[in-house]
Amino acid sequence: MVEDNRRWGFEEAEDWEYEAGRRVTPPPASPQPDDADACVGADASGAVSVVVELDGRVRAVRLAARWRDSIDQRALDAAVADAANNATMQALSRSVEAQGDLTAVEPLPPDRSVDETPFTRDDAMRLFDAVNTELASFTSGLDQTVNVPVQAESRGGHVRGTAQSGRIVRFEIDDRWAHAAPEAEMEGELAEVLRALHDRAAPVPRPAGPAIAELQALASDPARLLRKVGLA
Repeated sequence: MVEDNRRWGFEEAEDWEYEAGRRVTPPPASPQPDDADACVGADASGAVSVVVELDGRVRAVRLAARWRDSIDQRALDAAVADAANNATMQALSRSVEAQGDLTAVEPLPPDRSVDETPFTRDDAMRLFDAVNTELASFTSGLDQTVNVPVQAESRGGHVRGTAQSGRIVRFEIDDRWAHAAPEAEMEGELAEVLRALHDRAAPVPRPAGPAIAELQALASDPARLLRKVGLA
C-alpha cells in the first residue's frame, strides 16, 4: 500500500513551518506620537527633535534613526540646544497668538462700581506717565529675575546644561556615553535636563500696578472709554 503523505488544513503543522511563518511576518508598526497639541523643534541636520508643551515644558527628545550618520557625536550637544530653542520659540509664538491682545482683562464683577468721571487731557497724561513709571520698574525687576542663569544635570551624570531667559545657552553631553549608549537612555537623560532647566527658570511675570490695571480696564471696555473721554 502506498502511504498517503498529503496534508490537510486541520492537521498540525510542523514546528519549522511555524518558525518560517514568524520570520516572514513583519512586526507591528509602532504608533506614531500625536504632537498636534505641542510644538516640535529640530536642529538643522534633523538628527534631533524636541517636543515641548505650549507652556514650553519638554515632553520628549527624539533622536533620528542612525543619527550618528547625520552629525558627529561631538556635535550632539549643539544639535539638542538648537532643537530645544526652536521648539521653545514656536511655543512662545503660539502662546502669544492664543492670548491675543495683551491689554485684555477679565470683565469687572457686576457689583463693582464703575468710575464714569470724565477723562480730561491732563488725566490722560498723568495716567500714561504713571504707566511708564510702572513699566520701567517692571523691566528693571525683570532683568534681576528672568535673566538669572539656571543649571541642571541628569541623574546619570552624562548630561548638563545652562539656560538663561528661557534659552539654552550651554549644553554638554559626555562623548564617551553618547558613543555607545542606547538611544532610549540618551533621550531620557536629555529630556530630564531640558525639563529641569525649564522648571528652575523664574516664571515670566506680567506688568502690574494701579496705573497699568486702570489702562487695561479702559482698553477692555471701549464703551466706557468713549464715555470717559466724552465721545459717547
